[in-house]
Amino acid sequence: MRDADFMLTAEERRFKQLRRRKIIVIVIGLVLASGLVLLSIRPATSAIKTWQARRHAQKAFSYIDKENWTEAHKEATAAYELRPKDPQALRAVARFLSRTRQIEALDFWKQVAEKTPLTHEDVRDEATIAIIAGDRERAEAAVRVVTGPQAEPSDWLLAAQLSLQKNLRDEAKSYLEKIIADQRTTESQQLRATLLQLALAEDNQSERTNALTRLKKLAQGKAAPSLDALVVLAQNALSIPAESSDSAVAHEAVDLSRALDSHPLAKAQHKLLALDLLAHIDPAQRETIIARAIANWKNAEPEDLVALADWLNGKREFQKTLDTIPLEKAIQSRDLFARYLDALGGLGRWDEVKQQLESQRFLLDPVAQSMYLARCNGQLGEGTAAENNWRAALETAGTDVSRLMTLGEYAEKNENAQIAEAAYNKAATVSPKLRPAQDGRLRLAQASRDTEKLHTVLAQMLALWPHDPAIQNDEAYTRLMLLPAKAEETPQSRSEVAAIEQLAEKLIEREPASLPHRTLLGLARLRQGRAADALQVYANINVPERVLTPSALAVHAAILAATDHPEDARTERAQVPFDKLLPQERALIEGSDKK
Repeated sequence: MRDADFMLTAEERRFKQLRRRKIIVIVIGLVLASGLVLLSIRPATSAIKTWQARRHAQKAFSYIDKENWTEAHKEATAAYELRPKDPQALRAVARFLSRTRQIEALDFWKQVAEKTPLTHEDVRDEATIAIIAGDRERAEAAVRVVTGPQAEPSDWLLAAQLSLQKNLRDEAKSYLEKIIADQRTTESQQLRATLLQLALAEDNQSERTNALTRLKKLAQGKAAPSLDALVVLAQNALSIPAESSDSAVAHEAVDLSRALDSHPLAKAQHKLLALDLLAHIDPAQRETIIARAIANWKNAEPEDLVALADWLNGKREFQKTLDTIPLEKAIQSRDLFARYLDALGGLGRWDEVKQQLESQRFLLDPVAQSMYLARCNGQLGEGTAAENNWRAALETAGTDVSRLMTLGEYAEKNENAQIAEAAYNKAATVSPKLRPAQDGRLRLAQASRDTEKLHTVLAQMLALWPHDPAIQNDEAYTRLMLLPAKAEETPQSRSEVAAIEQLAEKLIEREPASLPHRTLLGLARLRQGRAADALQVYANINVPERVLTPSALAVHAAILAATDHPEDARTERAQVPFDKLLPQERALIEGSDKK
């Protein structure tokens, strides 16, 4: 007991001790309460963040449905930044990317599926982007799901697109007929199905007429699908040679022009297309119509001026573009400035293009700036500067897949295979299943006529898409070309040729009308010394001229020569563009010529 308490009575000391105990209990209680509050702050904050993320995700879904892509992007990004692992935040990003046709959506759909079952709408979006990306295996899995008992016309449309990608034309037609006959089909779905039917019709005049008739019916409306239908009908009318147009065709073109011009949703590009129809049926009015277009749109907003510049540049009226859109007006937007530079380039005024780019009066995207400068340098014979600017564009693009693809396509178009290949390779490294990047690599390998390089690219693509029949076929074809000639064959190579034959037979069983599959099978049998069996591969098939490739002609000509059809072989060899053949294909056809 403390000295200060010695004067207290026993009762006073008892009350004081009781009061001390109460204070100690209160203090301990406060400490425990503080601890509990501190422990609960984090879960509460987490719950608030989750709630906020889902609120942003819900807003993103609403904006996506309204096709307000700017706001949808903001809300989906906000949701993801708050809760990057929340299923709804991931779903918002995946849906936005899918609806804006960005292949990165596939990675996000995979993450969503790992956290929660995908809805029917989710799988439909996944199927759409998988078809665009060329991810055949994933597309097939998704399409199987959406075409189940709950299938709607939009699902059948995906199935038709996938069938077309697989070259299963009859299967695609069957799906499209279901869409057209379904009463639930919207105008937009009717339009898309009809456009696919028109593409499938080709030389079948009856099918083509039916598809055009449906387009004309759709074109009578006032909504967006009717405007799209009018555009397709106008493009079809422009494809008919002017000299072959009779009065009925000319009258129809005038009606189309009037409908396009007066459509409530028509923009500058639609009204300019309407003028194209008038110029097509009366070429003598070309200058008058160009003057009319310039008068109508020279003082328009930048977006419409871009359409006018594209229209004029497309007609090689480069000086009129510069007169209508001088530099002071061109610098209103990047797109308009790019068209101004295109017009200068069209006139061969590359010094001026270079001057404008180097002045940095109007800044383009750094990658685009370097690309355009590289092209200027090339046109001016400045080889070192061109190479430096191409390299600068590649370095600036970094790992940005969109920029790398833009650079690859531009370099390929300007015949710089080295930079194009480097850009596609980098894009494919960042996103291996980005089909456009892999297809770019494949195009360049084909253009190089290097069979080993071509096979390497195809083998890498086969590892990514092992069930894609086109890749299976082409990888086996190039592998077959690289195998030793018959005189040098080993038991191993004979076994490999036999395996390729079996693969080709399976591919033909799946796609009987495919000429590449039959070419593979014919070559495999020819390599085994079975020329008669090889020729039998082509029995009872009608091959449209449009699908005849140099490779198919070369293999068929070699088979004809090996089966004692020398005249037919010589006729077919005469059609072969030898500069488009692989070295082994040239050797094959040249060897057959000596027989």
